[in-house]
Amino acid sequence: MNHLLILVLFLIGSLGAQAGEYRFRCQGVVTGLCDLIYDAEGRETTVKLDFVDHESAAVFQALQKKRIYGTKGFEDHQGVRWEQGIFLVGEFASEKKWTPSAPNMAQSEAYRDFKVTGVKLVFPVWRFQECEEVEDPSARPVFLETHFSFESLFPLGLKHAGKPIDWNKHTVVKGS
Repeated sequence: MNHLLILVLFLIGSLGAQAGEYRFRCQGVVTGLCDLIYDAEGRETTVKLDFVDHESAAVFQALQKKRIYGTKGFEDHQGVRWEQGIFLVGEFASEKKWTPSAPNMAQSEAYRDFKVTGVKLVFPVWRFQECEEVEDPSARPVFLETHFSFESLFPLGLKHAGKPIDWNKHTVVKGS
């Protein structure tokens, strides 16, 4: 009888929560919501992120400042394949919601709230850099930097709450 009660309580507690790792991509400059996550089958969900782990929020913001926005998979830029594999660990915190709609606003769009409890990055990771020597920003050539670790991406390290961040906690090992 106790086993049945424990099973029922477990099932009730897990209703509506889909914990796991989801691939992340930011669409960049858009008029509406730009954060997307993909489940293991590649299904896309637009999300509003809520970081409950402050260290993960610091890592995520540092990646955004380095122009690491995530990709759905490998991309092709003029024949060069590159990828930014960001995974968010967490769970959906709501069913589907809709953004407000009014004149002079972006169209209403569906989204879900997503509680982030961790951030992981797959290496190698590539990022675009502009050649600063050219004055006209629209004419600046770009090149891809390849990074094989957080240490090469952040050579001076990164701290949260005065402590160095443990990169192993935020690194995906290929094949896992």
